[in-house]
Amino acid sequence: MSIQQGLDRLDTEHTHREFSMAYETNRFCWHGAITSDLDRAEGFYAETLGWQVQIAEMGDGEVRMFAAAGVPLAHLARPSAEGIGSHWESYLRVDDVDASTAAAVQHGGQVLVAPTDIAPGRLSVVTSPGGAPLSLFHEADPTAEHHPGGDGSVRWVELHSKQIEADLAWLSATFGFGANKVDVPRGAYFVLEHGGVPRGGALASRSEEDPPMWLPWIQVSSADEALERAQQHGGRGVTPPMDVPGVGRVAIMADPTGGVLGVIAPT
Repeated sequence: MSIQQGLDRLDTEHTHREFSMAYETNRFCWHGAITSDLDRAEGFYAETLGWQVQIAEMGDGEVRMFAAAGVPLAHLARPSAEGIGSHWESYLRVDDVDASTAAAVQHGGQVLVAPTDIAPGRLSVVTSPGGAPLSLFHEADPTAEHHPGGDGSVRWVELHSKQIEADLAWLSATFGFGANKVDVPRGAYFVLEHGGVPRGGALASRSEEDPPMWLPWIQVSSADEALERAQQHGGRGVTPPMDVPGVGRVAIMADPTGGVLGVIAPT
């Protein structure tokens, strides 16, 4: 399966999932912008990606959320402890958070946040053997959907790993992900599949300075214009816009507080 075929299959899944009441697991269901400056990050993403900001009641407080076409897709929060830099979180929907967390540790991962109950469900945070954090989440509402489709939606999620073979083996043993290798000009790329359905991608980190992470890719109408807006509003380009055959035009940017994500204008 090519990367484009994977994206097309993912679009089909998002389009037709609303007709199924089954709790579908092992797919990315939510994201979080963790930032040292909530107001600055909020303004940046609203101006750069056109996201709306919504306020939701959660427990005893309120949570800021980003939405596209009125559909919430990510929350905005400060780091949970000192020393944690701005970054993006990705949430993998699982059937049993406790069992998945135990399996993650059994196969070489570590626990950053033990399983805990929150208003929308139950979650934990684990890391792969290569150190990439991943949030595991079971939603209290089995029909909840956070994929608006179109511009502003999370189009793809991609693991950047310094230990790609170990991390792929971990994803397979822990969650049952298959890795379909695709040869690309800059090296091997892996389409992560579960039950024959593409769920994301994985590749070896390009630089030793790059932290291990799951990188969200946001759909835009123009990667060049999105990057230009990012720079106008205090962000910076991490990679320049480039064409990826069969996929589209892509770029990676950082927000003013250091959180990194990609933008993709599909072919």
